[in-house]
Amino acid sequence: MIITTSVRSLFAVLAGLLVLSGCLFVRETEHRIKVTEDGGGEAWVRLIDIRSDGTTDSSVAADLETMLASFEVDVDKEFERRERTLVAKQFLLKGDTLNAELQYSFGKLTAIEGLLVTSEELAIVVSQEREIVRTNGTVTAWHQNTQKITWPRNAERLLYRVRERVVPPSVMLGPKYRQRMEQ
Repeated sequence: MIITTSVRSLFAVLAGLLVLSGCLFVRETEHRIKVTEDGGGEAWVRLIDIRSDGTTDSSVAADLETMLASFEVDVDKEFERRERTLVAKQFLLKGDTLNAELQYSFGKLTAIEGLLVTSEELAIVVSQEREIVRTNGTVTAWHQNTQKITWPRNAERLLYRVRERVVPPSVMLGPKYRQRMEQ
């Protein structure tokens, strides 16, 4: 699976770079970025439908526990290392769907994972394995069947939501998360 750089990096942080038999998968991501005149700003990222590819109940539970532990400690450290300040983070349940939300501030545009910055535009490249659900930017075809979302260099708000075209065999983590929170 190839996903956008920004999503891959954020999720690697969230997942704690799992070294387990299982892996985590995010079906959709939504990004809202507010840029100030000085190039700093705030970003909000929603990871929608977090899943495990675990094939046993215990491997799915282990994926969830590792992710939760990483979310408590590692995410903050990784954001600091990348010159971002984590403002808020939380998991949310919507039915059986587990989502995560992260809000952070940044001092310069280059701190935004995956954002391409030129003198004329700001851009995100979306791999062919993902589709753009919505954006306030301009979508164009780009290299090797990818798509590029662009905004004018002086854009104050960047919004985009992307999702995987194909969901591999996986288990929704919402029921396990709910069960754990009820204990």
